[in-house]
Amino acid sequence: MEKFPVQRPRRRWIAADKCSQAVLTQAWRRDSRNNAAIAGLCVKYSPGQAARVCREGFLGDYCQYRNPCENNTCKHGGTCETTSLIGKATCRCAPGFRGDECQYSEAHVCFVSQPCLHGGTCHPHGQDTYECACAPGFTGRDCQWIDACTSQPCANGSTCTVSGNKFSCICPPGYTGQKCEIDVNECAASVLCQHGGTCVNVPGSYRCQCKPGFTGHRCESPYVPCSPSPCMNGGTCHQTSDFTFECNCLPGFEGSICERNVDDCPNHNCQNGGICVDGVNTYNCRCPPQWTGQFCTEDVDECQLQPNACQNGGTCTNHNGGYACVCVNGWSGDDCSKNIDDCFTASCANGSTCIDRVASFSCICPEGKAGLLCHLDDACVSNPCQKGALCDTNPVNGHYICTCPQGHKGADCTEDVDECAMANSNPCEHAGKCVNTEGSFHCECLKGYTGPRCEMDINECHSNPCQNDATCLDKIGGFTCLCMPGFKGIHCEEDIDECLSNPCVNNGVCLNKVNRFLCVCPPGFSGAVCQIDIDDCSSTPCLNGAKCIDHPNGYECQCATGFAGLLCEENINNCDPDPCHHGECQDGIDSYTCICNPGYMGAICSEQIDECHSNPCLHQGRCIDLVNGYQCNCLLGTSGVNCENNFDDCASNPCVHGDCIDGINRYNCACKPGFTGPRCSVDIDECTSSPCHNGGTCINEINAFRCVCPEGYHHPHCQSQADGCLSNPCVHGNCTHVASGYKCVCDPGWIGDYCSTEGNECKSNPCQNGGTCEDLLNGYRCTCRKGFKDKCQTDTNECLSEPCRNGGVCTHYVNSYTCKCQPGFEGTNCENNIDECTESPLVSTCCVWREAWSSCVAHFIREWEFS
Repeated sequence: MEKFPVQRPRRRWIAADKCSQAVLTQAWRRDSRNNAAIAGLCVKYSPGQAARVCREGFLGDYCQYRNPCENNTCKHGGTCETTSLIGKATCRCAPGFRGDECQYSEAHVCFVSQPCLHGGTCHPHGQDTYECACAPGFTGRDCQWIDACTSQPCANGSTCTVSGNKFSCICPPGYTGQKCEIDVNECAASVLCQHGGTCVNVPGSYRCQCKPGFTGHRCESPYVPCSPSPCMNGGTCHQTSDFTFECNCLPGFEGSICERNVDDCPNHNCQNGGICVDGVNTYNCRCPPQWTGQFCTEDVDECQLQPNACQNGGTCTNHNGGYACVCVNGWSGDDCSKNIDDCFTASCANGSTCIDRVASFSCICPEGKAGLLCHLDDACVSNPCQKGALCDTNPVNGHYICTCPQGHKGADCTEDVDECAMANSNPCEHAGKCVNTEGSFHCECLKGYTGPRCEMDINECHSNPCQNDATCLDKIGGFTCLCMPGFKGIHCEEDIDECLSNPCVNNGVCLNKVNRFLCVCPPGFSGAVCQIDIDDCSSTPCLNGAKCIDHPNGYECQCATGFAGLLCEENINNCDPDPCHHGECQDGIDSYTCICNPGYMGAICSEQIDECHSNPCLHQGRCIDLVNGYQCNCLLGTSGVNCENNFDDCASNPCVHGDCIDGINRYNCACKPGFTGPRCSVDIDECTSSPCHNGGTCINEINAFRCVCPEGYHHPHCQSQADGCLSNPCVHGNCTHVASGYKCVCDPGWIGDYCSTEGNECKSNPCQNGGTCEDLLNGYRCTCRKGFKDKCQTDTNECLSEPCRNGGVCTHYVNSYTCKCQPGFEGTNCENNIDECTESPLVSTCCVWREAWSSCVAHFIREWEFS
């Protein structure tokens, strides 16, 4: 084991009366930290002056510290030195070594070649190994490379890695380039958005702007507003149109999707600095430590709640919103925890060290200085004291003081002393008999005393009569026990019961401890004395927007409308009893919704839908309303589901001299001029009216006649040569005289030789598709059947409004349409999603539930084969 020198501490000057406090006077003390027996001798030198001398291996003002050099760790011949009186040590290394424990040779590569470059610090690890701690901006084993990543060249959150003096960037998805500075245009690579969605490039990614009816990151899902419900925090979703919805929020929430918790803290009642903590449809107050209660209006008695609120003997005084401490001398601060630094105003001489104490200070003098303030030269440097006397410097005047060994006296301790012959000064105390000896004396002590001068009372504390870590003070013929806090009695054997004052409130159970008490609080209370009523509502136990009311050791939930249960966790079933007549009831929050069976409608599905209301039967077919359907009874000559097929009665060309107009189980013949009869087969004899005058002969022609007049008469009616217009023959027209007589130019809407016949504009059957023609003067009016307009030749296309939903195919008919639904949907407009997993009798295998739709992995027996 290596040997090392140990410094011997000098004696410490103290006030002489300190020796009377039994701190160290010729007594052993027990160090509670290291359980080591420590001793020191308190020696008086002159009136008012004394010094403590520690045993070898200990140091400190009260010899309380072990000398750290006893466990020497200095290697390679290093010397252990204590640097102060607080138990710290350093190693003074032998030449050729260094380190905290002199563990490294100066021949180590760290100290010889200094391998760490660019300001790096070399840390030895073994005899030949080391590690470099590089300065910022450098890297490598010897800090030889510039750290290219120091300038943070990689952009957009990419990771920079160093290889030699170069860097490389690992880009996150959506970026590229040497420094990840280029945004990847995902929209240019491929078609990412489905169902016609528009791809929009954004930094590092892309997003799809979906067409109405689709949703999802890539527009991949059909959009059904409330499936699933977008309403948050228990809100109820109601579909308002094909692509819109609205959310009915629970109390305490707001926003288009109930995403915001309504802040209940505005206009709160938290006082005295209490912080309002928002809850759901309520709030709580978080009080500062000085206040308590629901609204922080009750003062906390810190002096009762915290027995040690004022430390180091300070006196605690409670007041509203806090407390105050009155500190004893030497302490300060709000809780008397700060030791006043007496060294701040101390006047220790230069080079000395001031040690602060409680309400005092002491000066640690350097070598060669002495005195209370280290302001005097040490007179003992010249060793003036003889006979092995102990030399000390007077702290007042700087003169040396020789403490002579027994049997010697004088300024330099060179004179022999007859201790027994000294006048009025028996060296033996307590009536001991003095016996003079050569160079000394000895005392014959009375019974009960001992010691070289009978000065020592027999130590009654030697038997450790004081219990519970009490301090025993020896007295003449007895002892006194200084009890630890929490104990009393002659031997400190009684534990003081701190529970006698009943400190625990609210029925808390007090458990007595050493110098303290512990309150076991009943459920619902907490705190040092059970003074805090625990807020059982702080965890927000009430569900579905209920209001929580705190009670001692409990709470009460006031439920929002539509909920019940201890925690308002039960949604009241508004479907019991079932209000829906012909449909399925779906329960909501304080409401219900009836999903009507096909063919029914209304809030409670009590109204049968009249499918005949739209007049689907054509060609005067009779419509019979059925449940979720209708039946057309067609007239003779028509057929089809909607009587849309009219048999062509003109197919046999029955009209001889005319145009055939097809009707319903009949036809009409529009005869050419000059013919009449049901089939236009009879030629009209225009000579029947004897139109030829003055003996003229009438010859019948097709749609006309011709008069062969006698001489002197002229066509067209063999009238005289006189002006024929004088008799106003034209009833609804203008008469024009011509060489052969006159000519009538008829007004619009009139025909005939005399313009006396009203023209029938309906004769040509201008109203098509079964429309009814009403003849007017010089015109007509068509009354069309439903589904036609103008001259009844234009059929209204109901499919243009795209009535079929969910991918259904629209087929146009006259005055109607039908939707052929995709598999899994039904209804007039394919608006109902079939739950094949519970209803369809045609599924022969299994059903699988998918995100917002259901599909059946099944073999269909017949339905789709026939559709």
